[in-house]
Amino acid sequence: MIDGINIELTDLDFNLWEKHPELKFAVLVDEDSGAKLGSRKASYKGLDFIIEPRGKAKIKGSIHKFFNDGAHNANRFTYDDFQEAVNRLSEFGVNPETALLRGFEIGLNLDTTATKIDNNTFLDSILYCRGVERSDMEINGKAGYGYAYKSTNAKYKFYNKSEQSTTQVQLLRIETKFTRMRAVENYGMISLADLLDRTKLTKLIADKYLKFIDETIYFEWDQIKTSRRLPAKYKSKFKDLRNPNWWIKDQRSNTNRQRNKEQLEKLIKTYAKRDIKSILKGLISLELSAFTRTKNCYEYTEFEPLKKWNCLEKNAQKDVTDTPRIVRCDNHDQREGKEKKKYCLTCGKEITHQKSDSKYCNDQRKCRDKAYNLKVSEKKQAKRSQKEKEIINLIKDLGNEFNLIRTTNPNRKKRKGVPTRKTSVIATIGGKKRYYHGADARFFLNEFDKRTKTELLTQCPDDTRLKHSQQ
Repeated sequence: MIDGINIELTDLDFNLWEKHPELKFAVLVDEDSGAKLGSRKASYKGLDFIIEPRGKAKIKGSIHKFFNDGAHNANRFTYDDFQEAVNRLSEFGVNPETALLRGFEIGLNLDTTATKIDNNTFLDSILYCRGVERSDMEINGKAGYGYAYKSTNAKYKFYNKSEQSTTQVQLLRIETKFTRMRAVENYGMISLADLLDRTKLTKLIADKYLKFIDETIYFEWDQIKTSRRLPAKYKSKFKDLRNPNWWIKDQRSNTNRQRNKEQLEKLIKTYAKRDIKSILKGLISLELSAFTRTKNCYEYTEFEPLKKWNCLEKNAQKDVTDTPRIVRCDNHDQREGKEKKKYCLTCGKEITHQKSDSKYCNDQRKCRDKAYNLKVSEKKQAKRSQKEKEIINLIKDLGNEFNLIRTTNPNRKKRKGVPTRKTSVIATIGGKKRYYHGADARFFLNEFDKRTKTELLTQCPDDTRLKHSQQ
């Protein structure tokens, strides 16, 4: 949950860092002018240890990555893990009571694989966040993998964590980064020890993380493409409600904005196949419940802010690491008892009320047909790829030892008034003929032409023994 930190040490003995075998300090240089800045920095397991000329010592970086020995910060990072990581910092002379906070971030890695929803769908559904325009985030030097919303004292980020790590699962990252400490001064967040205080941390997460997610407005365009199904009184207003630019107008009051937000969410719940905000809140609830559990006991106290979300089960899973990541829903969809919830494999809509063997929702068979068409398409693509590999190997291995004739399909019945299509080829190999039709024939001709052009550039035309004729 706690990831990036920026702390200043007020009582550090610099000899401890300078003599530490793992810290190799180098003088920082200005990238533009090349001039030495005077500060010295050493990087170790995701953290930067900085000694400034005026005698200040700072530690910046990802404490989550530090806990993982510098490998990554893409897995689950619990409260117990955070405590252990802070204890490890004592090796570098860090006293949590005197280590002053200059900035930090809280965030979660959400496994969205089970939702059957692509991360880009989650990202593109954000209409409004904190009244500021969004900016594209760059991951590994490329833009388009997420969005950032920068306010006066904090920055809110939604991005595809899978693009930043080597994990095999689909991860969505949502975080709040505090760039100025006045954003959290009312919560008593002064030192690193304050982040270890469960009471302070609980209130901070509720007000600065859960609240911002709940206030953010989400809308999937594909779920309600037009206003045709909506009542007449909503049709004209709906055009504004789905427009991102309409939401960030300065003249709109908070009361008016809240009223419009509630109206849009009501339309989504009534006319859309799924509510992506409810799905997102369910994922967050699952991760936060795991964040507050302890590894040494099976029972845990329910995280207070999550009671408002009504998305937690009564009993925790025994194994925190292997907790199944399921999509949950709001309290109005919850059922009594311990009935296991089921969701449509195509759109993610809950189908618990359907038959036990149902895999798709009963919405005019659209999801069932979509899944079937996808399987057929995958089989066709696999068959085509296999055929293309066969053709490439055939041209490569036999080279000039066969004749290629472009023709029509000899097995096709000729019909009066219907022109024949020249979409077939006959390859004669060792006296035997092989026929390729349609897309396979066009692919064969393209690859054959590429090879012919290459050979014409490297040898005389008279040496070419290929015959390429047309009937």
